[in-house]
Amino acid sequence: MSASLTKHDVFLSFRGEDTRDNFISHLYAALQRKNIQAYIDYRLLRGQEISPVLLSAIEESKIYVIVFSKNYASSTWCLDELTKILDCKKRYGRDVIPVFYKVDPSTIRKQEERYKEAFNEHEQHFKHDTVQGWKDALTEAAGLAGWDSKVTRPEHALVEEIVEDILRKLNRYSASYDQGIIGIEKNIEGIQSLLHLESTDVRIIGICGMGGIGKTTICDQIYQKLALQFDSSSLVLDVQEKIQRDGIDGIRTKYQSELLKEEKSSYLPYYNERLKRTKVLLILDDVTDSTQLQKLIGGSDSFGQGSRIIMTSRDRQVLKNAGADDIYEVKELNFYDSLKLFSLHAFKQKSSEGIAYMDLSVKVLRYAKGIPLALQILGSLLYGRTREAWESQLQKLENGQDLGTFDVLKLSYYGLKEEEKNIFLDIACFYRGQEETVVAETLDDCGFSSKIGMDILKDRGLISVFDGRIVMHDLIQEMGKEIVRKECPQHPGKRSRLFNDEEICEVLRKNKMQYSVYQYHTNKVKDAVVHAQSFEKMDNLMMLMVYMPRLNSKVSLESSLVGLPDTLKFLYWNGFLQRFWPPNFCPQNLVILEMPYCDLEQLWEGDQNLPNLKRLDLTRSWKLARIPDLSMSPNIEKIILSYCKKLIEIHSSIFLSKLSCLCLDHCDDLNSVPLNFQSLKNLCYLDLSDCSSLTIFPFDLSDMKFLKQLCLSGCSKLENLPEIQDTLEDLAVLILDDTAIQALPSSLCRLVGLQQLNLAHCNSLQTFPSTIFNLKLRNLDLRGCSRLRTFPEITESAHTFAHINLTSTTVKELPSSFANFVNLRSLELRKCTDLESLPNCIVNLKLLSKLDCSGCAKLTEIPRHIGRLTSLMELSLRDSGIVNLPESIAHLSSLKSLDLSDCKKLECIPPIPPFLKQLVALDCPSIRKVMSNSLVRNLSNSKEGVFKFHFTNAQQLDSGGRANIEKDARLRMTDDAYRSVFFCYPGSAVPGWFHFRGKGHSVTINEDLSFCSDNRLTGFSLCVVFEVLDTNDIKGRYSSFGYSLKFESDDDGTQIIPNNDVLNLTDAGRFLDKDHTFVWKFNLESLRASGMSLRLCDARSFTFEISHWWPDIRVKECGICPLYSKKKDDEYGGAVHIE
Repeated sequence: MSASLTKHDVFLSFRGEDTRDNFISHLYAALQRKNIQAYIDYRLLRGQEISPVLLSAIEESKIYVIVFSKNYASSTWCLDELTKILDCKKRYGRDVIPVFYKVDPSTIRKQEERYKEAFNEHEQHFKHDTVQGWKDALTEAAGLAGWDSKVTRPEHALVEEIVEDILRKLNRYSASYDQGIIGIEKNIEGIQSLLHLESTDVRIIGICGMGGIGKTTICDQIYQKLALQFDSSSLVLDVQEKIQRDGIDGIRTKYQSELLKEEKSSYLPYYNERLKRTKVLLILDDVTDSTQLQKLIGGSDSFGQGSRIIMTSRDRQVLKNAGADDIYEVKELNFYDSLKLFSLHAFKQKSSEGIAYMDLSVKVLRYAKGIPLALQILGSLLYGRTREAWESQLQKLENGQDLGTFDVLKLSYYGLKEEEKNIFLDIACFYRGQEETVVAETLDDCGFSSKIGMDILKDRGLISVFDGRIVMHDLIQEMGKEIVRKECPQHPGKRSRLFNDEEICEVLRKNKMQYSVYQYHTNKVKDAVVHAQSFEKMDNLMMLMVYMPRLNSKVSLESSLVGLPDTLKFLYWNGFLQRFWPPNFCPQNLVILEMPYCDLEQLWEGDQNLPNLKRLDLTRSWKLARIPDLSMSPNIEKIILSYCKKLIEIHSSIFLSKLSCLCLDHCDDLNSVPLNFQSLKNLCYLDLSDCSSLTIFPFDLSDMKFLKQLCLSGCSKLENLPEIQDTLEDLAVLILDDTAIQALPSSLCRLVGLQQLNLAHCNSLQTFPSTIFNLKLRNLDLRGCSRLRTFPEITESAHTFAHINLTSTTVKELPSSFANFVNLRSLELRKCTDLESLPNCIVNLKLLSKLDCSGCAKLTEIPRHIGRLTSLMELSLRDSGIVNLPESIAHLSSLKSLDLSDCKKLECIPPIPPFLKQLVALDCPSIRKVMSNSLVRNLSNSKEGVFKFHFTNAQQLDSGGRANIEKDARLRMTDDAYRSVFFCYPGSAVPGWFHFRGKGHSVTINEDLSFCSDNRLTGFSLCVVFEVLDTNDIKGRYSSFGYSLKFESDDDGTQIIPNNDVLNLTDAGRFLDKDHTFVWKFNLESLRASGMSLRLCDARSFTFEISHWWPDIRVKECGICPLYSKKKDDEYGGAVHIE
């Protein structure tokens, strides 16, 4: 994987029960404070096998921190993580930092004490090779240089040292990454010169060049370098491939969601209007059709002033037709850069000085022709080979005449073994961009050793994995397809694989099929009519895939399909239009049968011998009424019948001993399930959710010894959960949301492995047994249980409970024993409209990080000593009946967010915690006083970076409260620790400490411009006062506004300082009822960090100007004040000097 494809700075590997709630939480918080992107697995349930998401996260991380604790080796998940991490260390040269947390490195290296006990247990359940691999991994990791908690003490010092170590490695990583991106500096400079970043126009820039020349790498570097200079940004790779897979609407929704920071799933009609007010950087890589591009982005008027759209294509004409203002052509690398890049891959060294085989290397460069991709592939092919092997490969190159890029790349293909070639060709023809785990599973089921084969392809640089999907350069994909085409250029039907839509249709129409692998897409051919008999002639066909990504696409048969080749191993047909199974098809070789969205009413009649079938998926087969006898399919592992809404019965033969996954969710007409679940010895996952006709619990839970997850949500007629006769150790997740369950059996305590219990919206549930607190639950979800009035006493410590959700219940009070949830992290009480008080014991929940009491209308106060919740980070009292806040709230040392909006009775805001990042108090009409925040003086060492105080429509606010707000704003503005500060409060004048001010929407400084040449200048404090013209007309009084900072000089004319800010007057759905003052900080440091040079010293005038678009609001006045780096203390005890 290339460096550009890493998403996370750090991956944290740890044993949750040992360290999640202490050391890891502190380390993760410290990483966040340093803006280090750390991946942490928040999921509380882990199966025996490491998840695909986690595998991808490991692949996509730069540095790995492994926190070894006493019970680390007891988790096979952790051991699999460790093995994968060390594999990435070996393959990509990534850094691994072991942390020995309260455990001696020698204990790990020698597998002693609890590590020995853990492996004694593993040896009883896993193969010897697997266990030995884990042992070897532990021995290797324990031998790496790391950090020991017994040596570096106290714990906060250990955390600081680890963070500093990570920062050093990240800096080194960035430097080596820059060296790995060889020869593109001049290209980036050339493109930047065409962007004209100082201009407010919207510019479209094209980048053209042949395949493999480095266009994608250049885009990635430009994106990393310039993104911070825009309000928002989006980088879309492989545009053409994504159009074929997701359609134009899918890509447009995705990039608009990223630009507007909305959820991808919702396409909002006002996206376009918002984008017209947003300065964006949009990069579209690999564009082939200018007409599609027009539909994808529209014109330059679709985006806000100063926006930049960058597109890449191999075809200059496409970029011209798309309206590019300028086009940059990427050239081949020169000799010296080619040698550097080749050396990096062939010898793993960053310099070309002193490399071995210099004479042979020069010859290789002649064939690579300065194309980066060819240099990387050839370097990877020759890495670690003898001189004789080099000469042999060169001889192959010299035997060819007038070699093209394909011919050079093919050397890597020809060096593969036969199975590896087949895996490569399958990926090139069918699986590029698909999920790696799904592809691997499919290849394995078809008889390949996918892990070994795909690892070799990664080592050769032919594929990589990003975001869990297989990445293959389009030039390498074209090479693979070209190899297949040349198998029989004139007769596509005789090739091993067929993937081109037009060729497929032509061959099917002519009824000439003689090949072994076949895939069909309807991306280009909207409707196709084929001969049914064509399929029967494919004597060697192993794989048949018919995709229909669009609902209006279909494949029609001229006559009924009677048979298919008996050689088929994989049959995927999306939207099969025939009502009945082909009667002459004998699927004895089928391994995978997937026919989603089909019209089948039933599968085969009678018995069918399918001894090899492992996966059966008929998702959304609306007409399917029954499943046939599957007793002759003993190897089935997965059966997925989701959304088969007319399915009325399940044949008893479905209960096969190897079945591990059974999905029957949303089968509306299914009213019963056969009761012989005890035969399902390996069933791990069972989904019966939204089977709305199901009235009785379909089995005895005691029979499900290996079940890990059971989902019955939406079974609205299910009233009872039966008694549990025997202890179950494996069931970890039980989902009973939206059922009619009235009570839980006391025997629920026999689910000793249960970690997550969901009972959301069980409107008939009135109580639950206290024995539930004896379980090892981490998540208890009771939201929406509208008849739940009481919460049972917790008679003893419940150590595992981390998250409790009581939203929209009718609970009146919590028991005084609530403090027995000693490790509780999150308590949600939203819209508990009958809740009158919180127990005082809640202040003893030392790990509580989130408390949400929003919408609790009868809650008039919170515990007096709430300041003892030293871990609390989020507190919401929105729309509650709170009258006053206790003074101890100032001692919430970890609090980052406080929401007091719509607290209509709140009269005073006391001093707030010193490290708070956000205080939102919208529409609190009774507030009169806002106390002074003297603790702000300590902020210069906090490095928290952000503060937002949103305080609108406080109609009763007195002058003292307003003065305290302005004083607080001034203190935070002038503190170096803050990169971003925003204050909004009722006011009709610019604060007195603003040196430059003006009436109306702008202020221009023509004199006293000494700040422009002061090298201590770090930014500006900015202010605007908005006046509401008509308080009776609320239309249009929610809006956003923009602003510009510009200066004029004799040499360069007018220059605009780019800013990232579009600021909101108030939240959506709210309106200003009087004049308001907005004060915020503009920081120059981010611009300087991005390499932008500002020649402020030459300025002869400086202007600050506000722009907004709403007629009912007028800019009354505005102001600007320069901010300087700290030079000396002043009256505010450490605040920086201010003009």
